[in-house]
Amino acid sequence: MYIIPNFDTYVLAPPLGILYLSAYVKKYCSSQVIIIDALRDQLSDEKIIEIVKKENPDIIGIHCLTAFYNQACGISRKIKEIKEKNYIVHLGGVHPTFMPYSTLKDSKADFVVAGEGEIPIRKILDNNLNYRNIQGVYTLENLKDDNTMADGNPILKAETVSDLDTIPMPDWLALPPASYPHSPHAVIARGNPIGIVMTSRGCPSRCTFCSSNNFYKGIRQRSVANVIEEVKFQIKELGIKELQFTDDNLTLKRDYIIELCNALLENNIKINWSTPNGVRADKVDKEVLKLMKKSGCYLIDFGIESADNQILKNVRKGETIEQIDMSINLAHEAGMITQGNFIFGLPGETKETMKKTVDYAVHSKLDRAGFFALRILPGSDLYKKMHTTCQTDYTHSFISKPDWIPDNLTEEEILRTIQKAYWSFYFRPRRLWNLLNDIPVSQTKYILKSMINYHLFKLW
Repeated sequence: MYIIPNFDTYVLAPPLGILYLSAYVKKYCSSQVIIIDALRDQLSDEKIIEIVKKENPDIIGIHCLTAFYNQACGISRKIKEIKEKNYIVHLGGVHPTFMPYSTLKDSKADFVVAGEGEIPIRKILDNNLNYRNIQGVYTLENLKDDNTMADGNPILKAETVSDLDTIPMPDWLALPPASYPHSPHAVIARGNPIGIVMTSRGCPSRCTFCSSNNFYKGIRQRSVANVIEEVKFQIKELGIKELQFTDDNLTLKRDYIIELCNALLENNIKINWSTPNGVRADKVDKEVLKLMKKSGCYLIDFGIESADNQILKNVRKGETIEQIDMSINLAHEAGMITQGNFIFGLPGETKETMKKTVDYAVHSKLDRAGFFALRILPGSDLYKKMHTTCQTDYTHSFISKPDWIPDNLTEEEILRTIQKAYWSFYFRPRRLWNLLNDIPVSQTKYILKSMINYHLFKLW
């Protein structure tokens, strides 16, 4: 059994990682899998416990990210307190990968999985639920702290599947996209239901605020033929009306994105698609953007972070604002909706650099933008450097307040800048008109919720 905890968020999408694990277990272990998506179904912990008792699974995995760490640990403790049976419970995901010891202490779980879960869970199921002596699988007995094993050696992540084509496509029949309310990854979408496809795992970039590189170490890609097979399945069998490629960077390899776009065209796949997780501005050019648009890409998201080049250098972004601006303009000329994401409170941030970033966003060719306070995530290089001085509070909303404040700023100044950025950016005639025209009635509730979370009305 896999459990996705219920938590406060405006984004609601199928849990891709869990669906991959479910499909993998069914294929290679011939095991039955039950998935409880408490977020989708808005289930209380009590209702989850009721389902656990009814289904009586042999082993339970709980999805755990920093955004809902407290909720994941809470449901784990409640399952372990069930007196009728001593359920085997484990937590997996990015947070327990980098915080295994503290996660075990807080959750009372039997073990955690550090890294990708396919190979560890297969070994556990093949070994009659014995989870000892498996690389990447840790109990409190194995660990000294979050970085060190009991024997003094560094913690190793689990073995990974090198050929992603050998992993079956996600178990979409278990949690069909159509069973999710119209609250897509990118907030505003053109079609529902929305299909989610991930063509790769990993990102070689070294941005200090991101944990992806340290989680995956390098990049592995599915073959284009394998991806196209899943896209066809989602369209024909699941009835999806829009596609979102959720890679860390879909355009990382130029030859790959060109092959993928040409394959969509050659297979006569006519569907709107987007890149909500963002792409690097230095990994697109005029030819690539035109081909993406021709193959159906209507929205491209850029991770911009800041308009100040020194801050971009501080966080090892590897791009300049001039490069980013050029790519935004090229995407705009290609006819795509352009979206950019910014982070306030990065190392080196001042009142002047925040104003510079807001001014850039307002006067750029961006159609949409997201403005966020810095979260210092376990697994990121920033966390390694700052975890003793940052305000790591897992109780507040994932986007509601910063974890760390530069010496010359206050939390209120950062939050008010975010508020000002949204008002200044969207309340301009062209953007406001286009935005209102793009909002489907079915998504209004989630957009209003995101407006509150983004501090558009007041500060909390």
